[in-house]
Amino acid sequence: MLLFCVFITFFVLVIFAYIKFSVSYNTVFLNHFLLEFFWTLFPVLIVLLLFFPLFFYIGNFDFKNDMVYFIVANQWYWDFFFVEPECSSLDWDLNLYAYTSIYLPLLEVINFFFTSNDVLHAFSLPILYIMIDLVPGTIHNLSFNFPFSGIYTVYCAQICGMNHSVMPFYINVYY
Repeated sequence: MLLFCVFITFFVLVIFAYIKFSVSYNTVFLNHFLLEFFWTLFPVLIVLLLFFPLFFYIGNFDFKNDMVYFIVANQWYWDFFFVEPECSSLDWDLNLYAYTSIYLPLLEVINFFFTSNDVLHAFSLPILYIMIDLVPGTIHNLSFNFPFSGIYTVYCAQICGMNHSVMPFYINVYY
C-alpha cells in the first residue's frame, strides 16, 4: 500500500513538473474557463434539481386522519403519548395518554414524533430498516405504516448508558 502511494505521489509530481517546465505553455491544464464553468454548474444544477421537490412538502403536515404518537426516549426506558386527532398542528398536550406498550392497526398511516430527554438515543426498528437518531431538544418526524401484523421489536441503537440493553420495547400490530 505504501509503495502504491509513493508511486502515485511520484506520478503527480512528474506531471506537475512537466506542466511547469514545458517549453509550450499548456493552457488546457492551467486555464480553461469553459471546463471550470461547467464542472461547477452541473453539480449546482443537480443539487437544485434534487432540492426542488422539497419546496412542495414544506408545510404539508396534515395529520387530521392519521394516528399520531409522540415517543420520548429517557435513559433506559421509553415514554409513549397518543395524541388526539383533533389537535391542530403541533399544539399538543403531551400528558393525554401515556402507555407502556403500543398496539397499532395494520396498514394504517401512523405519524411518530421523537425526542430525547437526557442523552443521545436512536429509535431502531431493524425489521423495517428504520433508524432515527434522537438528540435532546430536537423533534424528529417519521410517518409510515406496518406491512404485516405481528410483534415488532424496537431497540435503542445508541450506547446511551449502563442499562442500554434493557431498553427494547415491542410494538404489537394487529389486524
